[in-house]
Order: sequence, then C-alpha cells, then structure tokens
Amino acid sequence: MTRLIERAGHIAAVGVNAVVEASGLAADLRRPVALYLLTVGCNLPGATVAAIVGCTKQNVSKHLRRVEDAREDAQFDQALERLERQLFGGT
Repeated sequence: MTRLIERAGHIAAVGVNAVVEASGLAADLRRPVALYLLTVGCNLPGATVAAIVGCTKQNVSKHLRRVEDAREDAQFDQALERLERQLFGGT
C-alpha cells in the first residue's frame, strides 16, 4: 500500500508543482507552498512527501511552518486559497 500511496503522491506532485509554478508566487515560496499543498491538500503524511521530493521530513515540517506563518498575510492567504480551489475544488 505504501508504494501505491507514494506513486499517487508522485502524480499529485506533478500537478501541484505545475499549478504552483504558474501561480505567480515569489520563487522562494513555491517549494514551501507545493509541499504544503501535497501535505495538507492531498492529505499525505510528511514522511511520504519527503520521500517523494527527496528531502527529510524535518525539512517538510520547516516548509509547512513557513507557509502557516505566511498565512498571517491576508494577500498570501487569499493566493493560497485560490490555489487550493484550483487544485482541489470547492468554493
């Protein structure tokens, strides 16, 4: 089952990365946002996301904290919500 989840995560990562790259977000926020969307939006464990992108789960956690902190900025929060709707639907 783990290999299946990782394979699905790889497929999701391609789509998430494509949307994030086209989003107009600052370059230094793109990787953290992509990892955030894979973890939170796709409901993948941090360890699985780390294996998919080739980093440590601590690095994933660091990026998640960075995005959560950045959500204090209303403009960034709105941009992130737009990406979430684009990727996962909803209103």
